[in-house]
Amino acid sequence: MSKPLPRVRLRPAFVVMAMGCMTVFLAVPLVVAVVVLILAPPGVSVWVALAGVAFVAVIGYAMSSSVQWVELDGGVIRWRGLLTRRVREKPVGELVDALPLHSNLMGPLENAILDAMMKTSNRGYELRFRDGTKLGLVRGDMAGLDEFLDALAKELARTREEYGSAG
Repeated sequence: MSKPLPRVRLRPAFVVMAMGCMTVFLAVPLVVAVVVLILAPPGVSVWVALAGVAFVAVIGYAMSSSVQWVELDGGVIRWRGLLTRRVREKPVGELVDALPLHSNLMGPLENAILDAMMKTSNRGYELRFRDGTKLGLVRGDMAGLDEFLDALAKELARTREEYGSAG
C-alpha cells in the first residue's frame, strides 16, 4: 500500500459552516432579488435586484479563494476550491514565499484570547507563487497543517538542492 500524500483538510465543522454561509450569502440574496423583481413595482424591484446581484458577485469573489484541501504530490502542490470545486496545481518550484497570517484587525486583548484558545500565536500561512497566486492555510480551520508544512519544507529543500546542483 502506498504512503498517503501529505494533505491539509478543512475541518468538517468548517465545511458545514461554509456551506451555510454560501447558502445565506449567495442563494438567499438571489431568491430575494427574484421575489422582489416579481412582486414589487419596477422602480423598487430593479434596484433591489441589481443590489442583490452585486452583493452576490462581491461575496462570491471573496469566497472563491477558500480551499477544501491542499496536498503535496511529489513536486506538485494541488488544491480544490471550496466554492468552485475546481482542482488546481502548481509546481513546488514556483513557490516564492510563505508568509505568516496575522490578525491586524483585532486588538491586543482579542489576539491574546485567540492565542490562548489556539495554544499558539501562529494562525497559519499564506503560500505565494511566482504568478501571484495566493493559497491561505489557516491553522484553526484546517487539520494536518504541521505535517503538511514539514513535508513541504523537505520538498522545497530537495527541489532547491536539485536546482542548485543543475546550475
